[in-house]
Amino acid sequence: MLPPWNDEQNDVIASLARFCHERVRPAVLESPEPIGESRERLQPLLRELLGFGLGNGRVPTDHGGLGLDCVTAGLLLETGVEHAVDVTTPAFINETVGVVLARHAPAHLRDRYLTPLLAGDLIGATANTESSGGSDVGHTATRATRTGAGYRLRGTKVWITNGHIADFALVLARSDDTGDLDLYVVDRDVHGYEVTPLVTNGSITTAELHFDVEIPADHRLDTRGKGLGAMLGTFQEARALVALTAVGLARAAQTSTLQYAQERVLFGGPLAGKQLVQARLADSHAEIQAARALAYEALSLADQGRPFALASATAKLFATEAAQRVVDRAVQIHGAYGTSPDFAVEKLSRLVAMTRVYEGASDVQRLIIGRSVTGRSAF
Repeated sequence: MLPPWNDEQNDVIASLARFCHERVRPAVLESPEPIGESRERLQPLLRELLGFGLGNGRVPTDHGGLGLDCVTAGLLLETGVEHAVDVTTPAFINETVGVVLARHAPAHLRDRYLTPLLAGDLIGATANTESSGGSDVGHTATRATRTGAGYRLRGTKVWITNGHIADFALVLARSDDTGDLDLYVVDRDVHGYEVTPLVTNGSITTAELHFDVEIPADHRLDTRGKGLGAMLGTFQEARALVALTAVGLARAAQTSTLQYAQERVLFGGPLAGKQLVQARLADSHAEIQAARALAYEALSLADQGRPFALASATAKLFATEAAQRVVDRAVQIHGAYGTSPDFAVEKLSRLVAMTRVYEGASDVQRLIIGRSVTGRSAF
């Protein structure tokens, strides 16, 4: 069951939707390249989104954020993705970085990176994924070798959202001394690392980051051998939020398709009046509502301080797979136009595929759920 939204939440959601239509969408359409590739075009929009709680919402107030509950943060993310995914996704990555820094960074790193991040002056990235094991972060190969002055980080991270425009990255690396995983802050300008832009899906851009850098000892977060646990803790919330990212994309596809079906005339009448089209739209409506309910249930449990790992994995699995089906139905209803970049559903069909992969692919979520319901690990 979906929780009731209060008047304040409804007002913010309506204002955010208006902002996305009046300010963000024109900027995206006017940009000669994907807006995520242009820091000059993207950063002013990220600053404005902070006023709505996107990019700073879940960061506690005593660290400069808004201290929003997870359900409200989810509402903002869902709305932002539905109306302006190109800018909302980089804001979501910034917020995730901010949450990790607030929870695990010492004071001097919070002052240097978290404060300007929340002011919109810096852009961050989380660098976990490697080519040898995207979902298997426990086998991270990037190494941190102790030196006289700090650490030498060597390794490569791939498919890093914000990676090509980020000022710094939170890097998960394995200590040569202990074999433990820790998190390190690596500054692109100060410490230097190489960036190779990767093929994009036409909206959200990613990069490959190559590290062979020396960083000070005080740029390790306060994880002390528990870097993996720190990231997995963040993943639990992120999975439910990715579920709402998928919901936002599905809702955008459904809205676009409903409009198209009303306008497109075929066999003597609008598509919206055809039985099979209505059946497809009905299935999509039901799956969107079910996915929303699962996602907000997981976030509600998080807000109550109750265990929510199973609920979060369930929400991500169902919502992302359902969103794929919703968008596929949308393409089918559009016919050949569904494959044209002039129509929104073509872009959405590429974007929704990503949600089934990042923050743990669908099969990983199945194993997490399977372990919980059987009591046996298949990893």
